[in-house]
Amino acid sequence: MRRVMKPHHLSSRPAAMWMIASILGVAALHWIQVIAVPIAFSLFLIALVWPIHDRLTALTRQWVALTVSVLLLILVMVGFFLATGYGINAITKGLSPYAPRMHEVYAAVAHWLEGQGMPLSPALANQIGPGWVFGLLQGAATRINAVAGFLTLILIFLILGLLEVADVRSRLPHAFGDATAARLAEACGETAWKFRRYILVRTFISVLTGLLTWLFALLVGLDLAGVWGGLAFVLNYIPFIGPIIAVIPPVIFAFVQFEPWLLPLLVLAGMTLIQFSLGNLLEPRLEGRALAISPFVVVVSVFFWGLVWGIPGAFIGVPLTIAFVTVCHQFHETRWIARLLTPRMERQEVAERDSE
Repeated sequence: MRRVMKPHHLSSRPAAMWMIASILGVAALHWIQVIAVPIAFSLFLIALVWPIHDRLTALTRQWVALTVSVLLLILVMVGFFLATGYGINAITKGLSPYAPRMHEVYAAVAHWLEGQGMPLSPALANQIGPGWVFGLLQGAATRINAVAGFLTLILIFLILGLLEVADVRSRLPHAFGDATAARLAEACGETAWKFRRYILVRTFISVLTGLLTWLFALLVGLDLAGVWGGLAFVLNYIPFIGPIIAVIPPVIFAFVQFEPWLLPLLVLAGMTLIQFSLGNLLEPRLEGRALAISPFVVVVSVFFWGLVWGIPGAFIGVPLTIAFVTVCHQFHETRWIARLLTPRMERQEVAERDSE
């Protein structure tokens, strides 16, 4: 009997279909980011606040627990945005007395570039002049006020989510079966634990970064030392991108404040050293099992979700990747993805924990 051979190209169809589905899924997430981003943030916040809400629910009525949990989150959010807004206003007011100096520095830089054969075009010179800095700061302050609607939507989803957690947990077995529901519940619990540890470690690193930045600014005599420390603390919550942004404003201010160029270069070196040593040496060691993904994947996730959802995506990109890897580890069909994205030491710890 003659054996019929299947064409080799058919074996590549499942992989191609998965690739097409992934591309379409990412495109859909980008298109619906107006609703997808608040939902993602609300789920992230639910995981963070759930232990407090669960404990309060056991001690008092549900509406009291819900009110206290939401108020705590509102206080934290308001504190962050007030600190950011205050920092932007302080930088704007602090730069005002140095406006003539800004023009001198700008003229010196333009003259140096012209001597190197790279003169600024008139259009570009008008765009990046000293007035552009003040316009950028004012625009940032305006955008902070515009975030109020985004936060309101997050809070609405947060309240609804906290009310639905127990009900959704009871509906999982009916929707997916007991075995799959148990795996999903375990993945959700482990993901929430990793979220809380991730935020705890990042808060510790942010506080340490802010303190060291403040002390260094005081040491070199840079004005607005407290503002630079607070800015470093807030921006450190955005992985990789935030620390880079936190270095730029104090360095620009140093070039405006100090006459010699040696001190601004010293500020640049000191701020970069603080961010690099804490972000690349201390933080990965402390986060360890909280991330359970390789450093390369962390970098890719920040830039990938930043490309899909902008700055909110860069902020929540690492937690989203943590959740994805944790869920993949619970199922045999997708466990290879978790093993591919998990560092070697973490894979050994997971295997030992599973064997127990």
